[in-house]
Amino acid sequence: MKNTTTPSKTENSLFRPEPEIPESSISETIETDVLICGAGNAGMTAAMVAAKQGSKTLVIEKNKKVGFIKPYMGAVDTKAHKAAGDKAKIDKEEIIKEIVNYGARCAGDNHIYRPGYKPSKYIGSNKVDEKLVRLWADESGPTFDFLADELSEYGIRHVVEYDTGNGQHGGFKAYPTHTKLLVPFHKGGPFAIIHAGIYVLERFFVKKTKSLGAQYMFNTAMVKLIKEGSRVVGVIARKKNGSYIRINSSKGVLLCTGGYAAKEKMVAKINPEATAISVLRYEQEGNHGDGITAGLWAGGEKDKYPSAMVFDRGITKPGGKSDLPIRKGGSFDSFFFASQPFMKVNKEGKRFCNESVPYDVILNPLQNEKDGVACILWDANYWKHVKRFHTIGCSRVVRSKSKPKTFEGMGRFMNSGLILMMRLKGYIKKSRTIEGLAKKLKLPEEELKSSVKRYNEMAGFGEDKDFGKPAKDMLALNKPPYYGVTYAGWLLTTMDGLRINENIQVMDKKGNAIEGLYAAGDMAGGFFANNFYPELVVGVAVGKTMTFARHAVLHMTGSE
Repeated sequence: MKNTTTPSKTENSLFRPEPEIPESSISETIETDVLICGAGNAGMTAAMVAAKQGSKTLVIEKNKKVGFIKPYMGAVDTKAHKAAGDKAKIDKEEIIKEIVNYGARCAGDNHIYRPGYKPSKYIGSNKVDEKLVRLWADESGPTFDFLADELSEYGIRHVVEYDTGNGQHGGFKAYPTHTKLLVPFHKGGPFAIIHAGIYVLERFFVKKTKSLGAQYMFNTAMVKLIKEGSRVVGVIARKKNGSYIRINSSKGVLLCTGGYAAKEKMVAKINPEATAISVLRYEQEGNHGDGITAGLWAGGEKDKYPSAMVFDRGITKPGGKSDLPIRKGGSFDSFFFASQPFMKVNKEGKRFCNESVPYDVILNPLQNEKDGVACILWDANYWKHVKRFHTIGCSRVVRSKSKPKTFEGMGRFMNSGLILMMRLKGYIKKSRTIEGLAKKLKLPEEELKSSVKRYNEMAGFGEDKDFGKPAKDMLALNKPPYYGVTYAGWLLTTMDGLRINENIQVMDKKGNAIEGLYAAGDMAGGFFANNFYPELVVGVAVGKTMTFARHAVLHMTGSE
C-alpha cells in the first residue's frame, strides 16, 4: 500500500503527512465496482450515472447527509436551451475563449484597476487547461439532459435562465448558461423567497440513485487511497466509531470531497489574495482538503495556480477590515444586495474603480485599498436603480422574465427584509444626509460629500470621466434617506485542487494519468486560475463539476 511517489516539501508543509494504518486495524473489507468519495454536486451526479449503467456503486460521505445541490448549473446546448430558441443560443467557441482568457482580460482593463495597481504574478491568459473548458462546453448539454430525463418521474423540469437584460454587464458579456432542475411546488419547491429547489433537490438525487441500486455510507470519512503498483484500487475509510474499513473498487475511485475552504489558515498560505479581500466565509461542512491530500499521497500533483471563489457580498461593521480572522457565517450572513453596481468608495471616501463589473473584478482592487474594504452607497431610489442595473445569476434581485419560469430574483419584498435585518444587526447605516452617513460609516465627511457631488454631476451628463462606468448605471444619489455598508469578499470555496486530464484522471508530476483515480468538483483543478471566476458565465462551476463527474464514470467504466 506504500506510494512510490511522495509530495514535494512545499506540499508537505501545507498538507499533513500520510498516516500508516496497519492491516490489523482494518475491521471490514467491502467490494464495489465504482467508489465515490463525497456526496455533493459531483458525487451525486456520478452516483446516478454509475448506478444507471448497472455498476455496483458505493458513495461514502464523512458528514451525516448529502450536501445540498445548487440550482446554478451552467451548461451549453441542453434541450432546455434549444426549446427556448434564439434567446438562449450560445456560441460555443466564443464562450470557450471567454473562460480561457477571462483572467487576463480582467487584469488588462484600464477601467477596472486604477493607475498603479500591481496585479498578481499569476494573472495572465491561458492559465487554465483549454481541453477541460472544451469538455464542459461539449458535454454539459448531454449531462443535464441525462439528469433531467432521470429526474422527470418526480415532476422535476429542466429550465434555462435566459433573461440577461441587454446581454452586458458593463464591458462584460452575459451568457444564458444558467439552467435549473426545478422541483414542483407540491414537493417542496420552488419557494417564492428562496431560489428554487436549493434545499430539496438533493433528496430526489438520493431517491433516484437508491432506486437504481446505489448504496450510501454516511459518517464515513475517506482516509487514504490504496495503491497496487501504479494503480489505485480502493480506499481506507474511517467510520464514526473510529474503526477503519477497506473498500476495494474494481473500476475506479472518484474523489469528490471538495476543496479546503474550511481551513482558513491553509487558504491564507496557498491563496493569500483570497483572504486579503475577505471579511466573511461560508464553506461546505468538512471541506478540509482531504481528497487533495490523499491524491498527493498517491502521487498526484496539485494545480499550480491558486484559485478561490470570492463574491462581493461580505459585509462588516464600520471600521472593519479584511483578512484573518475571517468571520464565519451562513448564507444569510452575506449581503446579496452588495453585488449591485451602486457607487462604491474606499475608506478615504473616494471612488477607486468602475462598479459595473463582475464580482471578482470589483474585489481584487481592494488589495490596493486601506484595510482591504470599501463602502457601498445607495439612496431612497434604490429599487428603481436595481431594476435599471438588471444583474443576473445569484445577484439577481428583480424577478426573471424567462419562460418557462425559473423563479430567479428574490424580489423587492425579500430584499427589503434583508436590508432591514442587516440594519438591525448594525451593518447597514442610514442617514438623511451624506455627512451623517459618512460619520456613521467612519468615513471623512467632506471627502465623501465631494465624491458624491462629483458622481452625481457625472451621472447628470451621462459620462463617468473617472472610471468609464456605463451611462445606464451612473445613477445619482440625491434622494434621502441615504444608506451605506462596509463590504469586501465572501469566501465560498477553493477551486485549485489536483491536476486532472480531459478524462478527469488525476495526473502525477510527470504528466501521466494515475490509473483508477479520478477527481471532480472543487478538488479538481485546471478549469479556473487565480481568483478570477467568470461570474457572467452563470453556474459554470457547478456545471463543470457535474459534467466532469459524469465523464469520469463513463471513462472508468469504459462507456464513453
